Amino acid sequence: MKTELKKLENSQVEVLAEIKGDDYKKAEEKALKKLASRLNIKGFRKGKAPLNIAKDHISKGELINETINESLNPAYQEAIKEHSLRPIAQPEVNVVDFKEGELIKLSFKVSVEPEVTLGEYKGINIPLKVEEVNEKEVDEAVQNVLNNNSELVLKEGPAEKGDTVVLDFKGYINGKEFEGGSAENYTLVLGSNQFVPGFEDQLVGVTSESKKDVIVTFPEQYIKDLAGKEAKFVCMIHEIKTKKVPELNDEFAKSLNLEDVATVEDLRKYEQKVLENRKLNQAKNAQFQELINKIVEDSKLNLPEVLVTNEVNAMKQQFLSQLEQSGLTKEQYKEITGNDENSFEAEYRKDAETRLRQELVLNAIARKEHLTITKGDLDDYYASVASQYSMKVEDVKKVFARNEAQIVSNLFNQKITRFLSANNLEEEKKEVKDESPKTEEAKEEGESK
Repeated sequence: MKTELKKLENSQVEVLAEIKGDDYKKAEEKALKKLASRLNIKGFRKGKAPLNIAKDHISKGELINETINESLNPAYQEAIKEHSLRPIAQPEVNVVDFKEGELIKLSFKVSVEPEVTLGEYKGINIPLKVEEVNEKEVDEAVQNVLNNNSELVLKEGPAEKGDTVVLDFKGYINGKEFEGGSAENYTLVLGSNQFVPGFEDQLVGVTSESKKDVIVTFPEQYIKDLAGKEAKFVCMIHEIKTKKVPELNDEFAKSLNLEDVATVEDLRKYEQKVLENRKLNQAKNAQFQELINKIVEDSKLNLPEVLVTNEVNAMKQQFLSQLEQSGLTKEQYKEITGNDENSFEAEYRKDAETRLRQELVLNAIARKEHLTITKGDLDDYYASVASQYSMKVEDVKKVFARNEAQIVSNLFNQKITRFLSANNLEEEKKEVKDESPKTEEAKEEGESK
């Protein structure tokens, strides 16, 4: 099969493919068999008549059209392979020449991944900027440990901010109960801002087994049926609970069962180390992102509109799925935020362009440096998982069979991250000795995505 490539503007190409000789005969034979399988001919079961008989019941036009259809995919796949194309959209197909029994000449116009002119991507030293941990942060961390180990106890006095109130409530607008405005035995932490502004403030001071009418006005940017309207919530308070925070002493510190923690001072050192590690990781992430931004900024490419549109649509669909899981519709989201369709889409366009530029540049570097995920890399990953969870490798492969494409993607991202870190960031050069993916690193990469 002969193919010819023409480059067009805006990351488009046209491929001309000629199907003739044996290729034409193979396409025609497939077409004839397919058409024959649909025929009902007297004396034969459906589709079982010999081809020489079936052919007499098939019009010339039908056979020509089906022969062309049978030639499309093989010609397109051959063109992609021969010219190493990376399509980003479905092709526009036209028949530009045809001679019955001899020749089909097809034109495929398709948008392809844009060419990337790489700038410098090695030897870039971005400084690592790690913030120091101060005493106030350690104090707050220790206090969080105390709060997380506190227990709720019943309170006899009036509710204060920070207390937990268990209540029933019914909401009314103009004397009529409205949908979604009622609940029983609802647990509400005063000051958590879960409810409409003003609601929680009016519950400060209530006591157990008391009633309270709460009057609020819904914000203008809210669900259409409620926006700007005044509502009365009739509340029945069942219980008030307050946090009983444990005393900070050596006994408490030891009860946490943390490694090398037996005293309050040990606990402070432990939390300081946790904070230091967190800030170090944040600094490394920021350092690497600054490196990526620099590499992308120094590279040149033109983003095809179809690629941006597809990415925006994918981001919108993901967001709408998340909205649906949270119980909101797109219309309700628009009512609450005040965003129209245009602003809803524009919200993602800049992020889509940034994401695509980064992805295309990294892919270009990977191709130039021959960074790929091999079968050996994948086998190493499965072996590591199997060892970690005391499983057989074959069982691990079965578990991850449906997610293998995502695993390959994660391992690829990890490999290029390691490559760029090793060839740019001074702090990383001493640490990175090879590019073999490790289980925990792959796991972290998967979670970050």
